[in-house]
Amino acid sequence: MKWLTPEEAITAANLTVTATKLAALAKPLETRIAKATNGKKTVEERFQALGLLFDRQRYEAGQPDFLKLLNSTTDESEEQADTEDDLDEEDSNEESSTATGSTQSQSEPYIFEQCKVQVVITLLPNTGQPGGRPVMLAASSHGDFPIVAMLNQEELGSFPPAIAQLLEDLKADFPNRQIRRNIAEAQTTKTNPQRTVQSQAQTTPTRPTTPSPSSNQTQISLF
Repeated sequence: MKWLTPEEAITAANLTVTATKLAALAKPLETRIAKATNGKKTVEERFQALGLLFDRQRYEAGQPDFLKLLNSTTDESEEQADTEDDLDEEDSNEESSTATGSTQSQSEPYIFEQCKVQVVITLLPNTGQPGGRPVMLAASSHGDFPIVAMLNQEELGSFPPAIAQLLEDLKADFPNRQIRRNIAEAQTTKTNPQRTVQSQAQTTPTRPTTPSPSSNQTQISLF
């Protein structure tokens, strides 16, 4: 089954939402994580409720076709309707918040308790060094450059329960994410040879054909 654009997915899944609202589900990951911690569904779950498979790798690579139909025998029409209603609500809320978001960030006072502060924790691959895997901490506000600190997992200590649960959910979803990547790589492998053949056919020069002399043509020589 081929990958679909939001417009194609709406037709294939018989959805009532617009392509703009459907594409709005695939927002930056940090936005969806923040909403997931408040009881909202993740990007993948929202698309699954609509009967669609979302591939983040294709989306982040800028490919327009990042959706697939999910084969399901259960009736998901009620859940799809709930998801579409959520889309309508989010669309109206986010249009106003997007327009004022950047302005508010710059107009917020430089008072720690009265401004938005972003904290990012990046767990780097374990290199086998003492103290566990390296950890990068970054904090920023007002759209300015972040303050960064490097330490190891032992120095960081235990995560709060909410963050620990979020990481456990991510770890549990790794098999699904691996499957999506395998599907994307297999699709790329299939399409690349076809493109190569097409490009070779377009670049191969055509040799002009020289018409052979007709056997009925009479040759006249003048001396």
